[in-house]
Amino acid sequence: MLASLPPEILENICDKLNGIDLQRLSLTAKWLHKVAFRQLWRSMTIQPYPESERHCISPYGPSQPCLQYTRELRFDPGVDADPKRCIHASDWLGYMGNWTEKVPLHQYTWEARGDSFGLEGGKLVRVKFECLAQRAVILLNRFNDGQLESFSWNYTSCIPSEILEILSLKHCAIQSLSLVTDPFCSRFNRWSRTADIDLSAFHNLRRLIWKAPMGCHFDNIASLVKANARQLEELELELQGWSQDRESRESTVIHHEDNPEVWDKIPASTMLARQMFGLQEAASEAAERTCFPNLRSLKFTRVPLRDENTGIQVTTSSINLNALRHLSLRMCAYWMPFLSSIMKSQTPLQLKTLEILDFYLDMPHETAKSKAATTTEFIDSFKGLEELTVSICGPTSSLQFWEHVAGHAASLKRLVYHQSITDQDEELLNSRLGRDSSDLGISSEDRNCIRKDPSQNPLSRLNLEFIGLTCAPKYLKDILLPFVAKRSLKVLHIRHTGMNSGPSASWVFNHALELKITEGENKGVPIDDTTKSSNSLNDDAEEDVYLSLEELATAVRERREWKTPPLQQSFREFAKWAFGSNGIKSLEYIVAGDLSHWSRYSANNALICRVVGGERRYRVSSQERGGPEWRDVKSRYGSALEACPVENIVPEYN
Repeated sequence: MLASLPPEILENICDKLNGIDLQRLSLTAKWLHKVAFRQLWRSMTIQPYPESERHCISPYGPSQPCLQYTRELRFDPGVDADPKRCIHASDWLGYMGNWTEKVPLHQYTWEARGDSFGLEGGKLVRVKFECLAQRAVILLNRFNDGQLESFSWNYTSCIPSEILEILSLKHCAIQSLSLVTDPFCSRFNRWSRTADIDLSAFHNLRRLIWKAPMGCHFDNIASLVKANARQLEELELELQGWSQDRESRESTVIHHEDNPEVWDKIPASTMLARQMFGLQEAASEAAERTCFPNLRSLKFTRVPLRDENTGIQVTTSSINLNALRHLSLRMCAYWMPFLSSIMKSQTPLQLKTLEILDFYLDMPHETAKSKAATTTEFIDSFKGLEELTVSICGPTSSLQFWEHVAGHAASLKRLVYHQSITDQDEELLNSRLGRDSSDLGISSEDRNCIRKDPSQNPLSRLNLEFIGLTCAPKYLKDILLPFVAKRSLKVLHIRHTGMNSGPSASWVFNHALELKITEGENKGVPIDDTTKSSNSLNDDAEEDVYLSLEELATAVRERREWKTPPLQQSFREFAKWAFGSNGIKSLEYIVAGDLSHWSRYSANNALICRVVGGERRYRVSSQERGGPEWRDVKSRYGSALEACPVENIVPEYN
């Protein structure tokens, strides 16, 4: 059938396929490989081996016939990598050398040798970073001038200035620039009020993404945004949260000639917003502010939408709302007035995705209600959403909130609803982080109502493919009953904030029982499907664990077959129902845990897959072990699984 299609149709099909599917297609026949060859090499990812050593990349890459078709170049540490810190954090000080063919070893560095007197070996450098820079330069020099259209640096690390220099000189017309750096790296003089990079050559950007920038790079960001504002179609900035001590330092890293003493008292993030949007008092007229006439996607994290010093708010006059399709505001101060200004403009919105993340736990109840009301009012102001992500704090009734979500029933396919509440236990170390709501603010009376009549549940009006909820499994059956009669729901994500997993028990895994079984094994106590182990596992348990012999046998078998901790009985019962004959017949996966930084909490994350024809109706796959199902669910629903991250990409250190 494919052989009968015109070449241009086949090329169009290849354009729509992702990397894995395209590769599989190219391997089915020689003539298909020839058709797909150009598209196969259009995007190239440079990945280190091993993943933990980001400087260990090949300096040469593929052969030139392959390389000539590359338009997108990505430096990526790997799908499951979570570097957390810059390469500099584990680097060594050593003499400058040539590391294009060999990898620097610690025993040969200046640090290890203890050459405390003299520098007879030459210039001292950070050897891993220098190795990465040298190899990246060799690779970049193999591309023809102007060949690259897109460049991504996802290393969570400082980017070597040599890389940006080559891009500026040879590929200044690139249309997409994406950087993930480390705002806390201190291996160079970051308090000198000067930036170490120059991005002034890029004037053709249509897509700009910068996650975890340093304060000293905020000037670069503001200048880059203003220089490309007229043609920018996608803008994503993700600032990191930091302590008050660091905030006072970050506020001083940008050089201002007019009055540095005054400027230094202004938060660095406010300075970024002021410069980027033109919120200075002198630019109070709308005509003098930065405008984004072609912006289709706007995603901000911790970017204030109002200058507290000047009182000037980012307004809709800066953005062509008719063009905007994707809006994400995560922990952005003054997001409510921004949404209100959009509604007041009365511009017909055509948003396809919306993400609102508000994570300020210590707030009065009335403030929480006001924020929820603003969100629902905004959701009511237009139609056509395909993906909605909302994370709110406070005891809001989910059923009432979902009534507003149901207004998008004709189009909505993905819903993520994350509810957090303040933890009242003052003795808990993590109480300031709050905890996930286990019942979604739904009273027992309301649960009884939607159990008896699922049509009273607003979710009954939605044909969702994906839903993510913070809810204990014992309540999920009542909430998801509307999907029993539907054929839409493919994936359920039981969300659980990873940084709270210490004081909060897992909703999926029975870690108390896992501990007792492990202790029994270490002491040489037989652990099998018999009665011999039951008493020894429960005698000295810190928590009361009352299990029948059948449940204990099931737990032991789960550990043996799946290589995971045994399941909580409440989750086991829910999964048995969900994948059973009376459950949700369209359901393919249940994902459990915190995937906001994908593998950061892999030990507590699980994927439960439907099994057809076996004794069990499901099986459990840990994220640490991975597998094709994990790759499948990420490729299809990765953005929804990773939604609403409350932690930094880079945890604060130094």
